[in-house]
Amino acid sequence: MIKDLVARIGPIQITSTCGGRHARRSQHYRGKAIDFRPRATSTRAAVAAAKALRNTGGVGSYSNGIVHADVGEHRFSWFGYKRAGRRLAYAARRSR
Repeated sequence: MIKDLVARIGPIQITSTCGGRHARRSQHYRGKAIDFRPRATSTRAAVAAAKALRNTGGVGSYSNGIVHADVGEHRFSWFGYKRAGRRLAYAARRSR
């Protein structure tokens, strides 16, 4: 997924993989997710490109400009705040 994403949007700075603190049952802990900052495009364009990839599951962006992408089984997207306890907006995506 990372190779396909970089081919579409250019370089990215990966900010999180499987280490650190994540939500319970996060795809990060399974080695199936990254958080990144796009270096050559906008956050909005990076989210759109990640959603367009066939092998992505969850795709979302945070208010600080970081984008989350995973290859989990569930296809969904969100935008919102980084920490739980704050309002998140979720939108289910149709399977392809």
